[in-house]
Amino acid sequence: MIQKKGETYYIVADPPQNVVYVGGPNQYQAYQQLRAQKKLAEENLETAELYNDASMNWGPWGGWGVWGPVW
Repeated sequence: MIQKKGETYYIVADPPQNVVYVGGPNQYQAYQQLRAQKKLAEENLETAELYNDASMNWGPWGGWGVWGPVW
């Protein structure tokens, strides 16, 4: 955050994209909300993947279960 001529500006670097974002308080608030939404979406995806694996009932033999080969 910097102040210039009585105005507040927020500066956020995005090295992977090789850009720097500059905006006022409203833009910064919107940026923070988007970051929070993205983090929540990523956490929801991770949770869904964990529950999906658990629902497969892999067991100690790595998932063969009743569909595995019969020797």
